Amino acid sequence: MLALLFILVATPSEDLAARLRHLASAGSAEVPAPSPDGGRVAFVTTLFGSRQAASLPVEGGYPRQLTDEPGGVLSVRWTPDAKTVLATVRRGDLRRILAIADETFAIEELDPTPGDQLLGGFTRDGKRLFYAIIEAGKVVLRQMAIDSRRAVDVAPPPPSAGPAPAPPGSQPIGEALAGLSSLGPLSPDGRRLVAQVRHGADETLVLVDIASARAEPLTAHEGKARFRFPRFSNDGKTLYVLTDQGRATLGIDAINLAARTRKPLYVPPRDVEAYGMSEDGHRLAVAVNQDGESVFSLLELPSLRAQPLPQPPGGALAKPPEGDSPLTWSRGGDRIFFTWSLSDDTTDVWLFRLGYGTPTRLTHSPRPGLVSGELPRPKPLRIGELQGFLWQPAQAEHPRVVLLETREPTRPVFDPRIAALNLAGYAVLAVNGPPHEAHEAALRWLASAPELDAAKPILLSLDGQHDLAALVKATQAR
Repeated sequence: MLALLFILVATPSEDLAARLRHLASAGSAEVPAPSPDGGRVAFVTTLFGSRQAASLPVEGGYPRQLTDEPGGVLSVRWTPDAKTVLATVRRGDLRRILAIADETFAIEELDPTPGDQLLGGFTRDGKRLFYAIIEAGKVVLRQMAIDSRRAVDVAPPPPSAGPAPAPPGSQPIGEALAGLSSLGPLSPDGRRLVAQVRHGADETLVLVDIASARAEPLTAHEGKARFRFPRFSNDGKTLYVLTDQGRATLGIDAINLAARTRKPLYVPPRDVEAYGMSEDGHRLAVAVNQDGESVFSLLELPSLRAQPLPQPPGGALAKPPEGDSPLTWSRGGDRIFFTWSLSDDTTDVWLFRLGYGTPTRLTHSPRPGLVSGELPRPKPLRIGELQGFLWQPAQAEHPRVVLLETREPTRPVFDPRIAALNLAGYAVLAVNGPPHEAHEAALRWLASAPELDAAKPILLSLDGQHDLAALVKATQAR
């Protein structure tokens, strides 16, 4: 009797406006950062309304809110003593860095200097932090002594110190870091820092020499390429990077810093979405895009012997907003933290415990009013050489079709905007590929799908769409 009553209560019977409101309130938890002592994990969550920083005991417990920022939080990172969380927050058009005491909740700006702020990295002993401030297009690199909170600019030595040897072909920091998009990591010896600069869709890594305050391009190339998630080897002689330069897919390359030579390390037939390196430098966790979903594996270095990792339920690795790698190892090397977007549920923080058979879901973001199993799962399609996905409303007969136009490839994960269109009775079709080719392939496929109304498909871009009610209303008017 109680089970029957629960089913009756849980059955959706509200009007569309109420169901769209439920969708809009679905939460998320992202960009996990484990504390160095392994006891807690900090992350960004909408549990408290907007995107705020929170921390949670790794062994379980209730999240505690660390920030209340009107503009929201982008990313979090722990100080090496595990006592403070550094949160990058959005204030207007600027990113600012806050220092938050995890126990007392005391909050202060890391550096009150005006401008856009980017976190870089800590020295291995944890005593110095590097970060950048961008003001009026000028980039200033700074280092801060953690104990005293005294910050100084990274600048050339004074003339009285004599000439400082500068790398051949190097430039002053301000010139070399024009277009700075992410900063870090720092080399193990604390003498060099890697930065990513971006000009349009093209990305380049720059190597900063701290002593001379000069920098040089490390990945000079022709045409457009992506260079992401740089990581130093433990001896500092090699830099690993995710890149597609010179090939069609993203793979991991190794750069010999002495010879300035780069060679492929791990380049499977499909894109490597992300990788994370263990603290001892002996293992790589990699995520490969396989038909839109993420598939994990563990590689031993230098042999690249692969070991399987348990796979979460169907979905994909979520992309972080700040340029940090989506796969983060614990300092002890026994856990890997990541953000996972499910096909029919919220985006949340998960972890692999090495040696365990299944991954663990650390957070369960709220989805009030949305019954389990109510949201349609995407159906994978193969249209010629192109990958597509169809979200079909459960009860609508012969539904009209919305064709998605997106800048980035669509993934088979829960998206409140797609779910809103489904609840309004529309089927949603996304085909990944060059826009014209993808559009033509979608129309060909629709012509052979009698269960759908293919007469007047609606071409729609979801970029910039956040108001679900307005999205549905605009679609219904077409």
